Amino acid sequence: MASKHVPLALRLKTKDTFFGRLQNIRFIATGIIATVFRYYWDGPEVPSWDLRFHVIRNILRQYLTDSLPHDMPNEQASRIDFGFVADYIAMNNLPSRPLQPAAGFNREHDIVLDSQCCVAYNVPHYGLSSKKLEAMAAADLHAAQLGRPRSISCQVLLSSQTTRFAKHAANVDELLVMAPLDPDERVILHFHGGAYCVGERSLTHIHIYAQISRTTGLRMFSPNYRLAPRHCFPSQLHDCFSVYSYMIHCGFKPKNIVLAGDSAGGALAAGVMFLLRDMKLPRPAAV
Repeated sequence: MASKHVPLALRLKTKDTFFGRLQNIRFIATGIIATVFRYYWDGPEVPSWDLRFHVIRNILRQYLTDSLPHDMPNEQASRIDFGFVADYIAMNNLPSRPLQPAAGFNREHDIVLDSQCCVAYNVPHYGLSSKKLEAMAAADLHAAQLGRPRSISCQVLLSSQTTRFAKHAANVDELLVMAPLDPDERVILHFHGGAYCVGERSLTHIHIYAQISRTTGLRMFSPNYRLAPRHCFPSQLHDCFSVYSYMIHCGFKPKNIVLAGDSAGGALAAGVMFLLRDMKLPRPAAV
């Protein structure tokens, strides 16, 4: 009996074992060597691109080429085992590791979407996206009414090199709550990047948040929104909008929230802003 799924040539590590790590090292080393050779043999593709940029771009391009199904006929797309692809991507995601105290402290909270915290949409001109957003909001409300509310985890982080931390270093837990530390506290709500399919709880983003917090002196909030391909767009936008609405419900003032994001997260920050604008809801201080 033929398999109902299309075979996918996923060539990165498939298990977090010694041989799986060797396979990843071989993949990265081969990419670096080939890129360095082409760089010095043919020169940079664009004069302003240095060697480091070439290496990073080529490795990411090869990763996406090897990890995701490309150039597949439409009649076969329905046969893709997206559950397998999602599990595979998760295996190759950057690991989650706690911050060192010298960099900062973070805590993960579960935002429970009870009936009072469920959002509603009124953007009929969004077409198909509007129908999907409305369906997701209705599903959240229904789950809450049944006593099984959905939750979204959210990282709260503060650099240990800030004035606020120095004043409360004796009790760090008080600084990592999902509520304003004072009535006019300013915070950053940041949506991580990762092509909508990777990036949550990653080592890279945690340290980026610590650097932003150190530079601005503000606390960072970053939701772990649902990821593709297991959850298709606009699931990610719905989760980010829900977290923003939840923060308002918790007492944060829109004028004291800065929306931010990198890569796909930047698009989500803009998407949340468009939703707020089109529904005439209070908008944040900046994006």
